[in-house]
Amino acid sequence: MNKEQLTGLSGFIAAGIASVCCVGPVVLAGLGFGTGAVSFARDFGFLHLPMMVLAFLLLGTALYLRYRKGNIPKENPITCKVVPGKSQRSGIFLWVVTALTLLLFIYPYLR
Repeated sequence: MNKEQLTGLSGFIAAGIASVCCVGPVVLAGLGFGTGAVSFARDFGFLHLPMMVLAFLLLGTALYLRYRKGNIPKENPITCKVVPGKSQRSGIFLWVVTALTLLLFIYPYLR
């Protein structure tokens, strides 16, 4: 796992921690836990804003590391196409993590 993937995954984990107050009760209720566990997850509401700021800073850093000048995938000089491989999968991974983080961020406001 390279630097940008690790940073992006850390941002997603921070978003998951930030949303435990809102997503946690839904997940715990779906798993069959009682109201005690559900109310315990709601006590983490104070972490929402600081952890979301941390998540977006980490994701911004990951995307910067991925797309900074000089880190763009090289073209094949014969066909003028980008050579697929590890670099392309890294970009797809970062954008999927970014979309999931945005989903976790807006979930509390959808209810």
